[in-house]
Amino acid sequence: MIRHRGDRTLFALLVLLALPALLGPCVASVLEARGQNGSLPAPLSVAPNQNWEGIDGKWNTVSLRVGTPYQWVRVFVSTASQQTWTIDQTACLANRSDPTSALDSTCMESRGRLFSTANSTTWDENGFFQLWTEKNLGLTGNGLFGWDTVGLGLPGEEGPTMLNTTVGTLISPNFWLGHFGVNPKPTNFSAFTDASPSYMTMLFDQKQIPSVSVGYTAGAQYHDAVVLSSLTLGGYDSSRFIPNDITFEFAPDNERDIVVGIVGITANSSTKPATSLLKRDSFTMYIDSTVAELWLPIEVCEAFEDAFGLSYDNDTGLYLLDDQTHQRLLAENPSITFSLGQKFTTNATVDITLPYAALDLEASPPYRGLENATKYFPIRRGEKESQFVLGRTFLQEAYLLVDWERQNFSVYECSWVYGQEENIVPIISPVYTGENKASKPHHLTTGTIIGIALGAGFGFAITVCGIIWFFWRRRHKRKLAKVKADYEAKAAAAAKEPPAEKREDPPTSPTQDAEEGTKVFPKAELPADSVGRPEMSCDRKEADPNSLSTLVEVDNTERQVFEMLGDIPSTVEAGGRQLSEKESMMVRERIYNGVDPYGTPDVSPTAEDAPRRQAPVSPSEVAMVNRRLPDVSPTTPRARDGASLEANDTFFQPPAPRAPRDGRYLEAEDTLLSPISPLEGSADTSRRRFSYES
Repeated sequence: MIRHRGDRTLFALLVLLALPALLGPCVASVLEARGQNGSLPAPLSVAPNQNWEGIDGKWNTVSLRVGTPYQWVRVFVSTASQQTWTIDQTACLANRSDPTSALDSTCMESRGRLFSTANSTTWDENGFFQLWTEKNLGLTGNGLFGWDTVGLGLPGEEGPTMLNTTVGTLISPNFWLGHFGVNPKPTNFSAFTDASPSYMTMLFDQKQIPSVSVGYTAGAQYHDAVVLSSLTLGGYDSSRFIPNDITFEFAPDNERDIVVGIVGITANSSTKPATSLLKRDSFTMYIDSTVAELWLPIEVCEAFEDAFGLSYDNDTGLYLLDDQTHQRLLAENPSITFSLGQKFTTNATVDITLPYAALDLEASPPYRGLENATKYFPIRRGEKESQFVLGRTFLQEAYLLVDWERQNFSVYECSWVYGQEENIVPIISPVYTGENKASKPHHLTTGTIIGIALGAGFGFAITVCGIIWFFWRRRHKRKLAKVKADYEAKAAAAAKEPPAEKREDPPTSPTQDAEEGTKVFPKAELPADSVGRPEMSCDRKEADPNSLSTLVEVDNTERQVFEMLGDIPSTVEAGGRQLSEKESMMVRERIYNGVDPYGTPDVSPTAEDAPRRQAPVSPSEVAMVNRRLPDVSPTTPRARDGASLEANDTFFQPPAPRAPRDGRYLEAEDTLLSPISPLEGSADTSRRRFSYES
């Protein structure tokens, strides 16, 4: 019963563990079927503006609707930010010291229009916080943050609208226009409040896009036909790039995930041969459309200086160009090729070539403290690897495709075949396809980490207990089977054996038993036969050393021990007459040595005859003994080795005869001596008579 219950428990545990694996493919197939049937949302293509704006160059923007009622703003696309940044209304006051002063319309248009939190009924203010996105580059400042409604699209082409989206308003000149963050990381304002989801995450959660992915290129104004930017959420536009087979994995740094390795930088011009500008070991750069320039190591910037005759301006930190240098570069028309790879991942590279037209930018006041619009070469000096960035200048000629859920991305060379129609391709989320997400989580909340830890610990404990129980149960079953087999074998052997007969144990040698370690004790008992028996006489000579001097008997309670008759018979006869000592010795002589003073035949009791009472001894018998042995008297016993016998050495007292067994006297092997005739006594020295001679 217990074993069956244990089997059911084990089976249930295995079913529970296998259930997710069994149901996973089914769910995935259902979801995949839904995607094929068109039930999944389509990617979202964000229409760009016709505007080219900015003070660090001219860049294409997108439009947003912020607040209730909504306020139109134009912003850049940021691949590094997860928030929506707008320019606060107070940034363009005609008189900054007077909040009630009129707005400067030129400033307002230059900064992509303004957002007023006071004019939004859905604004939920959180407070002032430091700007975090470009802190590594030294672009700092403060902003007022809160939550409000944000929608995508141009007027008349409104896209999806998300409520309670994280919005920051700022006035810092480091960010002249606001931006729309497409990174899905949440915003953590403090350790005591819940994280705020990003706009991208909210779009996916509300089934507005098929995956958390983005395809983006910044657009190029310098081509024969102006090419606007392209932003696709949940997919990409395959008409905008030249495909390749290289996929890059995310870097482990959560703040710098879209990182590529720079394995080569080459300058080409019509007047100079190809020149390598990589004057150091390979390094990594972060692709970030929030900023405009290319932030490079100082050694590489110095190589650019030598190759193009650039001059570094210490006041602004820019490579400003005078008219002569600018005209020379236009004549040479150099190009810069960046060879991208990823160390330890692949040996293949992607080459992105920037023509000089992509590098021919103009900075406007108040950028970097400039007072006048000035041509500049868009490279900046970075002192450490966290400052090496490929900005919007790079994305004029490169198309970036990022799959945030699978934690990989691709970089393609832009296609400049004009007249191609847009071809939007969706990227299906692993949630719908049943694929496993990337092994390295992009971000984990505290609750997720605790849940994973508890689940892993509980699963490990169940697994260990199951393994221990399994092996214990198998061992226990083996023991039970062994005990059962032994019992059955013994029962079968007992059934085959005949019934045991009771039989006497054969006589064993006392000395052998003693040598083998049996429990034996010495007994003062005569041997069963005459072989090896020591000689005895009343003079108590030493026994033969080759004979047994000490007789032992096994202390076995299963065999009855019989004693011989005493050597001194009873001194009281039936008639009540007291026998003298002499008469008692005469009776003993007749019993043991077969001497009859009266000449009567010596008759031994047989097995059929019952023991007879000994005849009384008369004085004549005593006198006869005295006549036969005149040289020995009771008072003067025969000397032994010249010394008189002690009182306790006068007589040898053999053990009394054993009691009858089965109606018979014991035979020789039962240690009872048979009567011996006088003739036999003279010939057999091993059975010398025991007599008392006078």
